[in-house]
Amino acid sequence: MKTIIGGTVVFAVMVMMGWSSASACYFPKSLSMGLEEPDVMYYSGMGPAGGLAHINYWTIDAASLTDRESQKARRIQPNVLHSQLFQPTQIISGYEATGVLNRNKRRQWITLKLPDDWNGDLVVCGTPGLRNEYANEGLLVPWLLEQGYAVISGNKGLENSWVDMLSGNHPTQHWGLMMHDMARWARIRLLIATMRWTNRIYAMGLSNGGYQVRLALEIDAKFPKWKRLFDGGLDWSGTYSPDARIMDTNKDGIVDIPEYYTAKTLVGHMDVASRAMGWAYSPDTRTTPSEYAQVPRYPGAHAAMESAGFTSESDIFWGFYNINYDYTKNYGLPQWQGVGYENLVSYVYRAELLGHDMAQSAPYSCFYNPDQPDEPPPLYAWLENAENGGWTTESIRWALANANTAEFKVPMITIVGNADGLLALNAHSVAYKQAVSTFGNPEVYRQYLIENGPHIDAHADGLGDFDFDGISGNEGADDELTPLEAYAQRAFMYLTDWVERGTTPPDSQTIETDPQNDITDPAMLSW
Repeated sequence: MKTIIGGTVVFAVMVMMGWSSASACYFPKSLSMGLEEPDVMYYSGMGPAGGLAHINYWTIDAASLTDRESQKARRIQPNVLHSQLFQPTQIISGYEATGVLNRNKRRQWITLKLPDDWNGDLVVCGTPGLRNEYANEGLLVPWLLEQGYAVISGNKGLENSWVDMLSGNHPTQHWGLMMHDMARWARIRLLIATMRWTNRIYAMGLSNGGYQVRLALEIDAKFPKWKRLFDGGLDWSGTYSPDARIMDTNKDGIVDIPEYYTAKTLVGHMDVASRAMGWAYSPDTRTTPSEYAQVPRYPGAHAAMESAGFTSESDIFWGFYNINYDYTKNYGLPQWQGVGYENLVSYVYRAELLGHDMAQSAPYSCFYNPDQPDEPPPLYAWLENAENGGWTTESIRWALANANTAEFKVPMITIVGNADGLLALNAHSVAYKQAVSTFGNPEVYRQYLIENGPHIDAHADGLGDFDFDGISGNEGADDELTPLEAYAQRAFMYLTDWVERGTTPPDSQTIETDPQNDITDPAMLSW
């Protein structure tokens, strides 16, 4: 059993006062203690929610629900990250607690789900992108609940998504510790509510959520064993932030501005992608149907993209991720014309590290000005002219404060696709594996590279406008791509066997797939 400081006293008080998991009046309250704006609901197989995993809330008319549930549905619906092949159908009953978790001025909205058939383990989910606490509802939560896990997720303190990154407050500094905040709070709440110890705590997350998994385990490793929270982690296509040992190429003990500028960083490779593909409405853009149709796709961009860490297999996404938010211009947001992941991340994450607000970051904004219809967004000229990417000594200090050490003590598995066109594979997952080999313990790490795998499973359905011809889903991209959810689930099964039974998982390797015959059942997978 994992020791919980003060847990014996809490347990004794509960027994003396006659509290039990059957105490209907106390159980909901116990799950919301320590939250601001708390709310606890019990979800059964009845009603419109579709159980604890809210499997009906993706398409339901939010106006048909009560006010609180309507808010929940509206927060769930923008988070479509899962392939249509993975539509959960099993109704899981149990309690959900929501509210704001405030620990040492780290504030985040959280959702804790406790299934009726709890197996005694807790999964702390990192959150992808700049999304809210319900971003894992379609990807991880339904399957984890089916297996009996309690699950907690948070919004990383971003109540207004990317806008909060332009607050000047450097919100990314809290993303690792927020995983610890959720783990500590949830295990005490579960103890008080159920009179059961949490047996094990796992971390699991996609993209920025995978970065949170890495940080959580790396932070844990700094503590003595009896103080650690996590027993293992699954990193799904996580973002990697290299530390000074990697970026200090001249070994003088300082990461200077030119060294940071030339390092393979998240913003650095998004800068390369933005420039290589060009603003989609410029005459010289490469984001065109004719460039997509060539073999290889976008041939003029390959040298730059591959030097930044992208694989040639990911070129199916290069144009799409250059414009994938462009459609919002048709919904009253003309400034989003030509905006995609690449230029948005270049803008927003640069501003976060520089500590700039909206006005200060305007010179490198990725947003189009409809009043200047012939001018591309400021970002493109800025990238051409800014010396060393505009980085400062202070911004590098913030980047290094959030860097990965690649040093952890408990098992971790990475699952990632070789067609990831958002996070450059060789600058993130492959580079992290190399860092583990250099600075960490490779014996407690595995990395499985899935052929034809994307960054986001929803895009494996091929429903986007990949060639930017104005028609979505006509490129047949679904037959070239393999969704990763079943592979992530299988990897998590390997992880739990490793942690709980000491069963050593297969060595790190590349997994072949057939993208025309996608597998959705993890029980059908082994490697």
